[in-house]
Amino acid sequence: MSEPRSTNSETEGAVRLDPVIDAMIESMIVIDENGVMERVNKATQKMFGYMPDELLGKNISMLMVGSDRSRHDDYMHRYKQTGVRRIIGIGRDVLALRKDGSNFPANIAVGEVNGPEGRRFVGLVRDLTDQRELEEQALRRREEMVNVSRLSTMGEMAAAMAHELNQPLTAIANYGAACIRLLEHDPIGNQEDIREALQEITDQAHRAGEVIRRTRSFTRSTDSEREETTLSKVAAQIRSLAELDTKANNIRLNWDIPEELLPILVDPIQIQQVILNLIRNAVDAMRDTAPDERIIDVSAKLTGPHELRLEVRDRGIGVDESAAPEIFNAFYTTKSTGMGMGLAICRTIILAHGGTLRFRKNDKRPGDTGSTFFFTIPTKVSN
Repeated sequence: MSEPRSTNSETEGAVRLDPVIDAMIESMIVIDENGVMERVNKATQKMFGYMPDELLGKNISMLMVGSDRSRHDDYMHRYKQTGVRRIIGIGRDVLALRKDGSNFPANIAVGEVNGPEGRRFVGLVRDLTDQRELEEQALRRREEMVNVSRLSTMGEMAAAMAHELNQPLTAIANYGAACIRLLEHDPIGNQEDIREALQEITDQAHRAGEVIRRTRSFTRSTDSEREETTLSKVAAQIRSLAELDTKANNIRLNWDIPEELLPILVDPIQIQQVILNLIRNAVDAMRDTAPDERIIDVSAKLTGPHELRLEVRDRGIGVDESAAPEIFNAFYTTKSTGMGMGLAICRTIILAHGGTLRFRKNDKRPGDTGSTFFFTIPTKVSN
């Protein structure tokens, strides 16, 4: 006599679901209340390199690395005791471990299922390797564009830099020639004059070297590294470069960045790039401004409990209304030789630092001209 056919709907449901589960492209793992794996699909076998019998009956934490393993067990235990969700129904990123010992970034989302046999949890695991690679590629491309934009800014300032370097080099040549004449005429009697001339040569060489050092520091290509500093320190390091440009264009640069502003966590070179780019644009905007009105004001202040704002105000031609909606877009430029990337890169940098970059017309007072570009940046939150 044959055995009666099972009518257990749960068992039949599980059989019917198996092909569906195995057809999923993402790993699916069913675990009990203690995190022990009861069912895995084919995607799990492919992702982790295990056969089913190597996983079933084992704790799911064996598929995680280091601290992720212990935290997962803690989260499960805490949820059973308190009902507080730290991973159930939420999900989190972990470092997953393959059978061959290699690891990869993954996202694990865990859902809860209550049935006749008690509480079960269903975990969906997604391999984030490709996503992380795309993110890294995007970051590298952004860094490359930031560096190109930085070099472009310095290229626009080349004339001012050449002028600044030419002065000490000319002085060195003149003092050197004077030393030769003094030595030929009366080396003993002219020792004091020769000593003064040599000191001038040394000073002028240091002056030229400082221009080169500042330029190399600003244009060097580096990975983005953030550090705790102040806006005053960051801006002070490129003030002399900005003054090269403004002085060469007969513009007065007013600088008002208080030292006592709250600290910030930034990549100093990138923030310097934004400031210098805004000053460079202000210089270009005042090509036709009257000599006594050629002034740029750079100022900074605390605008909220956790926010600083730096402004660059010019007295130039201002921003045309038709250009306003596009001014921060990539490849948009009003310069005949511009790349159209300066403001777009600046906005990208500021957004990456958690701030905003905007501008406004200087029309608060009658006869006021020009524009004010400004960015906000969060202050460092104390631990």
